[in-house]
Parts: sequence; C-alpha cells; structure tokens
Amino acid sequence: MRLAVLIAAMLSVTACASTGERQGPGPEQPPAGAEFSLTAADFSDLPNWASADLSPAFIAFRRTCEARAFRGPNDSWSNYGRYGGTMATWSAACAASRTVAPGGERAFFESQFSPFFVRGPGEARLTAYYEPAIQASRIQAPGFTEPLLRKPNDMVSIDLAGFAEALDNDTLRGAPRALTGQLRGSSVVPYPKRDAITQQPGQVIAWAHPVDVYNLQIQGSGRLVFGDSAPVRAQYAAQNGYGWNSALGALSRSGELQGGATWANFRAWSDQRGTDATRTALNADPSYVFFEERTIADPSIGPEGAAGIALQPQGSLAVDPSFHPYGAVIYVDGQYDGAAFNRLLVALDTGGAIRRGPLRGDVFWGSGLEAGQAAERMNAPARWWTLLPRGAPIS
Repeated sequence: MRLAVLIAAMLSVTACASTGERQGPGPEQPPAGAEFSLTAADFSDLPNWASADLSPAFIAFRRTCEARAFRGPNDSWSNYGRYGGTMATWSAACAASRTVAPGGERAFFESQFSPFFVRGPGEARLTAYYEPAIQASRIQAPGFTEPLLRKPNDMVSIDLAGFAEALDNDTLRGAPRALTGQLRGSSVVPYPKRDAITQQPGQVIAWAHPVDVYNLQIQGSGRLVFGDSAPVRAQYAAQNGYGWNSALGALSRSGELQGGATWANFRAWSDQRGTDATRTALNADPSYVFFEERTIADPSIGPEGAAGIALQPQGSLAVDPSFHPYGAVIYVDGQYDGAAFNRLLVALDTGGAIRRGPLRGDVFWGSGLEAGQAAERMNAPARWWTLLPRGAPIS
C-alpha cells in the first residue's frame, strides 16, 4: 500500500507538461498509444548521403564502442529504446570501426549498416543545444549571486522498471522508468520544486549570474570560467523530477521581456530588475538541475550526455530514449539557416523537452558563445532514418 501511494504521488509530478528549449534529463513521458515503426530503406533514399559529413558521427560511434567494450555479447546495446539488440549485434561494426582511416567513414557505414525510415507520433523537429561557458566565482559576490548546487544527500531515485518486473505489474511498466524523490526518515516523497529548494552544507560548487545558472540547467552542463584558476566543467548530476516549464518563455508571454525570448534579452532584463525579480521569474519553472564538478582534461571534448559518453559537436543527438536506444546511429534530413541540414548523428543524450516521440531531437552544437549563437538558430522539421548493423532485429 505504501508503495502504491508513493507511486501515485510521484506520477502526478511527472505528468507536468514541458515546452520550449531543451533541459537536462528529466522524467520520461512516452506518448500514449505510440505507433512507432522502422521501415527498411536504401542509402540512396537518404537525401545528400553521398556528400554529408560523416566524420563527427563516426567519432561519436567509435567512442560509444570503446565505452561499451567491457560488456558481454548477450548484454543489451542499450537499456533504453525499442530496438538495438545485444552487444553481439554491434560487435562486427565496432570491431571494423577500429581500422577505419580518415575519409573511409562512408564506406564503413555502408558496409556495416542498413538504413530504416523512422515513423512515429509527435512532432518531427530538430533543435540544437550547446555547452555554455560562464563567468563564475568560488564566493558569493556582486554579479555572482546564484549558486550551482551539487546533488543533495537526501535525493533518491526509484527504479520503477525494476519494480515492474519484480511485481509483474503492467501499470508500472507504463510508468516512467525512474522517479526522483526526497528521503524523509523512512519515507520517500516528491522532491521540492525550484522555489522550495534550500542549500545543504557543502553543496555549493560556485556562484554565477542567475540567468547563466539557469542556462546551464537548460543545456544540461557548462564550463565555469574563473578569474584566477583553470576552467572546470559543471556536469549534469541530477534533476528534481518535475516537468520543465520555460521561465524564459513564461516571462516573454507575460509581456515583461522586450525584443523576444532570447538569453541576451533575459540577461538584460535581469540586470535591470535585480536578483529578487529574477528569482521570482525563474520560479515559474519548477524543475531544478544539480551538477557535479569535473576537471577539463581536453577542452576539445564535450560534456558527457545521458549515455555517460562525451558528446561530439554536430555528431551527437539528444533523443527520446523511450524509442531510440543510446548509441543509435541516426540520419536526419532537416534545415538550418534556410539550407538543407543532412547529418549523421549518434544518440547519446536526452532532455526534458526532447522526450516527446521518436522524431524530436536536439543536435549538440559544441561549447562556447559561438556554438550557443548557432544552436539558438536551429529549429525546423526533419525526417529521420536509423542505421542498424546488417542483420540486426528491428524490435
């Protein structure tokens, strides 16, 4: 009975709608009555396949193989998604990837994979995200008034998929795979919303501008730039379990934000109105992301995505993992700045606004201001194909 009450309470939290920009991993919300299918295709069906740059995706794919080399042949390629098979399904392609020289990427993919056209519910759309680099301080100071917080000690995750199998319960199988809660004594309750979260001792990583911190929470990770020491990475660690509602969008709809819902306009509004007004605006979003601090050994390598693998600029994609497995190789036919955007990408991440079906994706654009300005311009419909190793099952 206590388990049923807990699940009912927490499921009511995950039912919150989320719209707008991407956010770090949030609760899974697969569409009801999804009609998802993969239909066999040819490489000639993929628009501009012969001229598309495949090298970023190849780097991401080989990196994925290396990260999973310890798994056994009967282990799943991914614990998510509706296709993909086992490690044995991908072993030949992973082995072949180790000997591919620059320029041989297209021949590699054509010899090892077969394309399948993706159909399914929800909006078919591509957007983009990036890793911001923000000014930060180790102490609270003027201009640095909002903390970046580590994952709290009282946060727990409930593996509903495990309970579904243990209890042989179909209702739980239709629920989100995992739920986030707060431990109170011997009970677990939904974690507090943004406006009720309080700092715990030793939880602050650094301080930054409130809008910059919120941007990091939306993007999922970022680089912290200090005046007297080397930059570090604020890597996504956890989320409080609430559906995401864009504070930037809410402020724009209220008429408060002039000139459109951009980060630059939000920053200017915040500087004019002050810290208290900014925090009130941010509280329109109940979702809250926590971070962990990481050193940056190689500045050219992106942050880890939800798959635990470093993201490759314009070679990695955030997807809805209730449809696509992490490690899926996906070709998209979309638009960017009025021109065709045909790109091979590896599914290594997800986001609160991306879990809306098999045709909704977010391209990782890279790190820094220039990548952010480019990512902000990407928002267009797209068609999808997934590439599976030859002979792989499609379910």
